[in-house]
Amino acid sequence: MVYSEPHKTNTADKMAADPKYKFGNLHLKNAKEVSDYTTKVLGDAENLITNIIPDKIFSLQKLDKDEFQQYSDISSVTSDVNIPSGGYESYMRKEPFTNHINNSNSNHTKKRKLDDTDSNGDAPPQIPCNAKLLRLIDVMKPEIKDVIEACESIKMWISLLIPRIEDGNNFGVSIQEEVLNEVHRIQTESMNYLDAISRYFITRAKIISKVAKYPYVDDYNRAVREVDEKEYLNIQFSINEIRSHYMLILDVVSKNYEKIKKPRSSNNIESMY
Repeated sequence: MVYSEPHKTNTADKMAADPKYKFGNLHLKNAKEVSDYTTKVLGDAENLITNIIPDKIFSLQKLDKDEFQQYSDISSVTSDVNIPSGGYESYMRKEPFTNHINNSNSNHTKKRKLDDTDSNGDAPPQIPCNAKLLRLIDVMKPEIKDVIEACESIKMWISLLIPRIEDGNNFGVSIQEEVLNEVHRIQTESMNYLDAISRYFITRAKIISKVAKYPYVDDYNRAVREVDEKEYLNIQFSINEIRSHYMLILDVVSKNYEKIKKPRSSNNIESMY
């Protein structure tokens, strides 16, 4: 008689067979850790909505009052470029030198670079950024980062609450998708604020390079001040917009909270991921 060897089970097999180590309908490696991480993501998003975002609204209001409203006169936010008399052409001009080898009277020229120094050690003075706007931008960028990360957390929170795809009873799911689209729109707009900051520095640098070359053209000098004032308004508008974004997130989530949490009836709770 032939006896078959009994099947040996190890700890991993038992864990895989145990439903509590499943993630959804899958037996995943490290399923418990993945499940624990999912629970943490959901908890963090709930805390973000109920505690952190309300605080952010009032902290941004205070930030606007302390940092931005001090410039009641918008012209006070501009700064002089301080281009030297005659511009930078004196540092770029061609300087003659004598060719002593050929002992000729012909003059040869060479063009200097802005980073060169002459025999006296003189170098073209550095043209600084607008220090006032630079401070405001440094204050604003962390707030942009926070709202982008908040939107990402809320998107993940809603996505994890979306139930399994099936026919019928999808009204709650459509509400979840609408809220997701709104949060994604807010995130995209917030990311555009960073692009606007980059464009400001590039635009200002191009205009200042014109001022350095043509210091006698008043329009270029005025253009620098106009760009500074415009950027100040853009930054202040962005701070207020971020505060409005937080308000919109709270509004749309609070009005649809029950459907976000339970998009389908209690009979279908087991169908959720």
